[in-house]
Parts: sequence; C-alpha cells; structure tokens
Amino acid sequence: MSKTLCFLLGGFLLVVAGIGSEEIQVAHASAPDQCDQEGDKKESEDKETEGEKRLSRFMREKLTSSQQVLEGLMVEDYDLMQKGAKRMIEMSNATEWQVIEGPIFARQSEEFRSTAKEVIKFAKEKNLDGASLSYLHLTMTCIACHKKVNKVVISQR
Repeated sequence: MSKTLCFLLGGFLLVVAGIGSEEIQVAHASAPDQCDQEGDKKESEDKETEGEKRLSRFMREKLTSSQQVLEGLMVEDYDLMQKGAKRMIEMSNATEWQVIEGPIFARQSEEFRSTAKEVIKFAKEKNLDGASLSYLHLTMTCIACHKKVNKVVISQR
C-alpha cells in the first residue's frame, strides 16, 4: 500500500510540476565539464519537491473537507456536512485537481462533484441516511479515481 501511494504521489508530482519522464535527466559528474548538469539535476529535484509539497497540501485539504462531512454525519451537524462537501466541489474545480487530462478523468471528476452535490442536497433536507449513502459513494469515487490515476502513472513509466 505504501509503495503504491509513493508511486501515485510521484506520478502526481511529475504531472503537476510539468515534468515528463523524457525531461528528467540524471547526470553523473565524472568530469569537470559535467558540473552544470549536476546543477540542472538539483533544480529538477527542487521543482519535484515543490510540486510534491503543493500536491500534498492540496490532498490534505481535500481530506480535511472529507473529514468535515464525516464529522457532520457522526454528530448530525448538517451545516458541517454542507460546508465540507461545498469545499470539496470547489477543490475539484482547482487547477491542482487536474492531474491527468482526458475523458476518463473528466468523467471521474464530474461524478465526484455530482455526488458531493447529493451530500449537500440531503444535508439541506436533514436526511441523514441519504447524506450517509452519498458520502459513501463520494468516498468510492475517490478510491476509484486514485486507482485509475495510479494505473496511468505506472503505464507512463
């Protein structure tokens, strides 16, 4: 599981940082004239680290919003459910969300937003069972998307 998560995050970083696999260069400074390549390598690593931190913060914020919905479900706080789901919809429209382009990812994102809207709808109706089932569906869309993204990242290697 940990190895899969590392592959997924690594792939996200490459896409977010705009670094394709063909652009990554590994330089071994065995001669003085290759020192510039070491500088390029360091700069590339710095970009990856920066992208990794940005993606990690984004995913943590997404998780926090999801936890708000769950907490709202546990204590029957319908406003908290709505707040978390609304934030998740906002985040799904952010640039950081667009990790992979294409119809499959677009469909996954649309299903995510639609399901988050269902959570809001049921929370407004104070329908705990409906909100709970919608939250479960929302969680399943996250898992399904992560599995697909992971497959894409692995296939690009």
